[in-house]
Amino acid sequence: MSVQMNSDITVAEPVPESNGTSFELVDIYAKGRHLCRDVYRTVYGRWSYEGGLEMVANYRRYYVRGNFNGLQVRGTTVIDQDNVTSQDVDRILSVPGTEQGIVSFVKYHYALLVMLRDYHNFGVKYRVTRGWAGRLKSGYRLGLLGILARNEADIAATAIFQRINRHAEFDIIHQSWEFSAGFIYRITPQLSGATGGGNFFTPFEDSVWIASLITLTAILVILKFSVFIIFKSTSNEPNTSLISYLVDIVGTVSQQGIAGRVSARMPIRIILFSLLTLNLVLFNYYTSSVVGGLLSSPGKGPQTIREIIDSPLKLAFRDIGYHKILFRETQVPIIRELYEKKVQPSREGKHTIPVYTDVITAVPYLQRGGYAFHCEMTEAFQDIADQFDANEICELRTVIRACSALFNRVFFPLSLRYTEHINLLLQTTGLFNDLRLMSFVVPKRSMYTEMFRITMMRLQEIGLIKRTLKIHRIEKPICQSGGRVLPVEVSGVSTAFAVLGVGMFLSTMIMLLEKLHWNYMMKRQYRNFLN
Repeated sequence: MSVQMNSDITVAEPVPESNGTSFELVDIYAKGRHLCRDVYRTVYGRWSYEGGLEMVANYRRYYVRGNFNGLQVRGTTVIDQDNVTSQDVDRILSVPGTEQGIVSFVKYHYALLVMLRDYHNFGVKYRVTRGWAGRLKSGYRLGLLGILARNEADIAATAIFQRINRHAEFDIIHQSWEFSAGFIYRITPQLSGATGGGNFFTPFEDSVWIASLITLTAILVILKFSVFIIFKSTSNEPNTSLISYLVDIVGTVSQQGIAGRVSARMPIRIILFSLLTLNLVLFNYYTSSVVGGLLSSPGKGPQTIREIIDSPLKLAFRDIGYHKILFRETQVPIIRELYEKKVQPSREGKHTIPVYTDVITAVPYLQRGGYAFHCEMTEAFQDIADQFDANEICELRTVIRACSALFNRVFFPLSLRYTEHINLLLQTTGLFNDLRLMSFVVPKRSMYTEMFRITMMRLQEIGLIKRTLKIHRIEKPICQSGGRVLPVEVSGVSTAFAVLGVGMFLSTMIMLLEKLHWNYMMKRQYRNFLN
């Protein structure tokens, strides 16, 4: 029989002086039989024929077994650095701030482990790994998950996602960290065109433009048809050409008025009055949207993976192993496109941000604008708050949900029949994130599971968990600056110039065609005259 920390074993031992009429109730447990530790015996009651059952006052197994008396348990953690030994872990993970190869939630869960260690009075001998999961072709499990599955550690000094197929490999003792990784960038006028912010047609949806075009075409047809009917019935109304009415409609929509004299006929005037009313309503909505956009804070900027790809942003990623695994293993077409267009092109010899870098290097580029950095959000917020001014903080934008989809699509793959659905979500909203909470874990059926769960619950009740979370999880800096007007750049009015250019090109082509037609007619008349 295996005696463990969570064993519920009671032995009744006779009291020598009682001649078999009295027995001591002894609680039997071991704080680490797998660590070759002794079995502990604690008397918690007595039973006798005369007095019955008598319990030791205020005896609690949790408190009695909770003192490990300096026992050294086996721990494991993830540190993506070279030549890290067990003696280096406490020094590395106890330093505040961000460090190369260490993500924020690793330091947070190390802080939780320190509270467990101090409360239960035990030491930890660490085993360091550079990744959370993996598998060789032979089936051998790699990373932190492999160590736990083989029961080579008693507790993980970091957290891990609780995928459904991992529930048989570890027990969860606490959940409090919400993983939110994504792109961080500063919105600039150059990005307005990337999301349609500077597009001449942006104030109206496509359906509004289509409906307006159909309505104006209908008005043009009705005007010409009405004039034709009136011209047939009376000689007082001139038969105005279709082009003239087209010019009148364009002039009305452009707030330039009608070129010719307004017809005295009531049907024509009603049609034109309806056109003016329509133009008044649409023009007010259009101008208010444009002016409101100029006077308000900058727009949203790229919000999906597709918009990130199409934007002029240069991308960089936190120099952590899972980013490299992401691009090496993913088969999602849009993520492959992101890699080929934004990550794979060489940056050697260019004064730009490296593809894989740390937070300290990335923040000055983010402040400059034109760059996006992918990391867990809370890792960069402190440096951003220290270096950005009030206006720059207001221009800070994040793409959290789309990037979480990037991460989870690799490490939490679904069935292949969902690939097209996932790809569609990534291109539109970037939303497919089914797992967000990180789990503080021990090996499956560990003898410490229940005790550590109770301790973590008590720490949460007295507020230590909340305090530790607030220290390690930095919130996004709050925008405290008023709105400011950004200058309109060429990208913001490019559509208007494009419309002007197309109009000038068409007018020139029509003029040349008219010239050719006129020359042809003159030559034809000349030949007819000679004949």
